[in-house]
Amino acid sequence: MKFDSIKRFALDFLYGTVALVALNGVITFVVYPFINRTLGNEANGQVLFFTAIMGLMASAFGSGANYARMKISTIRHSKNGDYNWFLLTVAVIAVVVTIIATAIKGNSAGASVVTIAILIIVTVLRYYADVQFRLDLNYKRFFWYYILVTIGYVVGVLVYRWTSSWAMIFIIGECFGLIYVAVVGTIFNPPFFKRSSHFVENTKVMWNLSSAYLMSDFVSYADRVMIPLFIVNGDEASTIFYVATLLGKMVSLLSTPLNGVIIGHLSRYKGKITRKMFAGVTAILLVCAFIFICGSVLGSYIIIPFLYNSEVMEAASKLFWIANAGQVFFFLSNTMMVVVLRFATEKYQIYIGTIYTILFVVIIIPFMLFWGLWGMAAGLLIINILKFTIITGLGFYALKKETMD
Repeated sequence: MKFDSIKRFALDFLYGTVALVALNGVITFVVYPFINRTLGNEANGQVLFFTAIMGLMASAFGSGANYARMKISTIRHSKNGDYNWFLLTVAVIAVVVTIIATAIKGNSAGASVVTIAILIIVTVLRYYADVQFRLDLNYKRFFWYYILVTIGYVVGVLVYRWTSSWAMIFIIGECFGLIYVAVVGTIFNPPFFKRSSHFVENTKVMWNLSSAYLMSDFVSYADRVMIPLFIVNGDEASTIFYVATLLGKMVSLLSTPLNGVIIGHLSRYKGKITRKMFAGVTAILLVCAFIFICGSVLGSYIIIPFLYNSEVMEAASKLFWIANAGQVFFFLSNTMMVVVLRFATEKYQIYIGTIYTILFVVIIIPFMLFWGLWGMAAGLLIINILKFTIITGLGFYALKKETMD
């Protein structure tokens, strides 16, 4: 039975990994290089600014609703309406955020405010919607969900000559996946806004998790949001930093399928997690850190020259080690947090998010203002190592407290 469980976990992880690597591989190696070649380094940096806001909103609120539904499913009843009311509120927030972002940036990267707002909303929905397959532990359909999103992105690139809109590339891709969930799933079924008797409690969990993700995930997108605003020639600098972290971000994206499989199986696991087991997880993740950092740097030297011009490659290569290491530790922190949430309440997520935000303000902003891109890379590495250390410490503390109780 134990072997069957391990085999099932490995197969589910493989389905999730292949699907998300395919999606993010197309985004990283097809979509963004296409936008860069078509629009140039400066305009590409502007696009990165808005897609960072898109990604941050999606990872915070889409994932917040997603993981909340997973957690709630283990403790009490909920209805689709509980989550749809939350997502409707987020859609309104997305419109407001888009208007503010375009005003601060002074442009919309050639897209309309309406199109960018729609892009953010459908991406939030896509991040939420894969909960359908996590709840069912159906990673075959999870695989096809993300493969269809991937195909949608390719279609978006192919029809760019008629749309002339970088935002439509992303919107088409997201909609391919959402249509699939609407057809085969139940989370978008009517009644759309009927609430459960636990609506208030369920909504509180969603806002708590989303707030924590918003604070912690901001750092993942900080380079694309802050570099254009705080560094001279910020749009071009944003492109350079994005390229420097490209392979590290690809590795960090493994956290999405891994965390999804982990939380799916942990929600069904009724056994006790011991401090010895937790120490073993910590050791495995640290070994993975070393392997992933070395692989990211080596891969950067091999792959980047094929995607971007020599000027961008030369500038980005100076940051490969430190920038990719920061991304890898971000990935490890997220994975460790998912494990800790299995035996600790979501308040720990809030604590971590708050501490992370404080560290960001105290370390990242001064480093970036004094040392530019080097400061950003060094600051990200420092705070992600600290985050991993703090989460691990809280995990051991929570397990000790659980034992004492």
